Amino acid sequence: MRAAKYIATLPDWKSDARVYELDPPMDDEPRYVIVSAVVAPYSGPETYIFPARKVGDVFETVDMLELDGSFRGALDHEQALGNAGYEVIQ
Repeated sequence: MRAAKYIATLPDWKSDARVYELDPPMDDEPRYVIVSAVVAPYSGPETYIFPARKVGDVFETVDMLELDGSFRGALDHEQALGNAGYEVIQ
């Protein structure tokens, strides 16, 4: 089973951004991802997955290139991770 474990919600983002730890990681990507759900101006709801790293006690994006599983049309962290082949666990 490919699992995504919820780690934290990021309060400084302008979206509902949550950190997940992936087991196993996506291809050559880091173990952590940030999944961001937001209603974007002009394009509507979208949920994107970004590669992340942990620096001290802080999570930050590695880059802002969307990973597999990202989609437009809804705000749903679990669906995005499911699209990428992961099941969210506690």
